[in-house]
Amino acid sequence: MKTFTKIAKIYFSPSSTTRKIVDEIANKFEGTQEEYDLLNVAGGNSPKEFDDDTLVIVGMPIFAGRLPKTASTKLMNFKGENIPAIAVVNYGNINIGDALLELNDILKENGFTIVGTGATVSQHSIVTDVAAGRPDEKDLEKLNEFVEKCREKLDSEEFEDIEVPGNKPYCEYKKVPLAPICDESLCTYCYECVSSCPEEAIPDMDPGQTDADLCSACTACIYACPEDARYFTGDLFEGMKERFLTNFNQRKESEFYL
Repeated sequence: MKTFTKIAKIYFSPSSTTRKIVDEIANKFEGTQEEYDLLNVAGGNSPKEFDDDTLVIVGMPIFAGRLPKTASTKLMNFKGENIPAIAVVNYGNINIGDALLELNDILKENGFTIVGTGATVSQHSIVTDVAAGRPDEKDLEKLNEFVEKCREKLDSEEFEDIEVPGNKPYCEYKKVPLAPICDESLCTYCYECVSSCPEEAIPDMDPGQTDADLCSACTACIYACPEDARYFTGDLFEGMKERFLTNFNQRKESEFYL
């Protein structure tokens, strides 16, 4: 059985579901786990090249059919000459778009060998009634089957180019026209929202505010807040919620490619 000294986990996970998927995969392999949290403003900004004894596991969310721009920019700093990688994108039951292709392209361009890749479904981070409670037991069972096939492939050391869905040029970035508000009567000024924001859209001196121009609607601040003081509201949000529940509430399954 192929063994590794290190398991490198690279992820961008505002609502923690992408991190959960990465952890599930990583825990199936023995080796010291290293974490590279690209959500952190300071994380992933310096070049990093991995050693031969490392297995890299990458997880990225999908924002409107693309990788988050901040995450993809940081990901380009990670390199590995023929280092094996398992790569997944995670989305809220809406649309994979070109994100899976984009992730695979970045990793291959930076020298990684893709062992297995896929798109997993988790609870939508903004409209949480869509794919609520996912990944569920069925999702994790399917994920574990995928990981087992990756293990077999690593043992065989036979790696062919994997075709994944997506188009080039990639679809254009679309900014979600939402930014969370803060109920300042609930805010305790713990600054968890400030430290969690990858775009630095929440001012240190006034954490009750959000710079809508900088905000990517990633939801990190919402999930970081221990008082549930941050949330989306307004006509645009209610319209999105109604549209998503009408059009995207039918269960989609995770897709894996080997």
